[in-house]
Order: sequence, then structure tokens, then C-alpha cells
Amino acid sequence: MTSTSAEKSPDKGLAAQATKLVVDSVGSVRAKTTGPLLFIARLIIYGLVLFIVGIAAVTLLVILTVTVVNQLLPGEVWTTYLLLGVLFALLGIFLWSKRID
Repeated sequence: MTSTSAEKSPDKGLAAQATKLVVDSVGSVRAKTTGPLLFIARLIIYGLVLFIVGIAAVTLLVILTVTVVNQLLPGEVWTTYLLLGVLFALLGIFLWSKRID
């Protein structure tokens, strides 16, 4: 069992209060400094990963489109390139007309 005199010692209460004050101060400083930095770092990393995955997805989608259209159109592969080139050019013209000056 513990002695009752040690539990009621004023030094134990003072030490606990000082420890709590230091821990709370360090936690507050950490939350104000490293919290935003961690958020920015995660934002950059996740954005970069999404950008790379997006580029890969668009590339694979174009390859899939060329393959499917080539199977559907009669003739050589140049007809597929011509059709998709015209479609991409029209899409580019449309997007260019919607740009903000």
C-alpha cells in the first residue's frame, strides 16, 4: 500500500502542475507550427500523386480510344488518326474560346 503522507504532499501537486503546464505549452506550440506544415506537405504530395495518375489515365484513355476507333473504322490507321485529330482540334478550339482573358 502507499502511504497517505506521500499522496498528500504539496510537492507532488506542484510537480504535476508544472509537468501539465510544460506538456500543454509544448502541445500548443506544436499544433501552431507543425500542424499547418504537415497539412501543406500532404497537400503537395497528394496533389503531385493525383497529377501523375491523371496524366497516366489520360494517356491510357487516348491509347484505348485509338485502338477502339481503329477497329471500328474501315481502312488504314491514318483514318483513325485523322478523325481523332479533328476531334481533338475541335475540342481545343472550344476550350480556347472559353478561356478567361
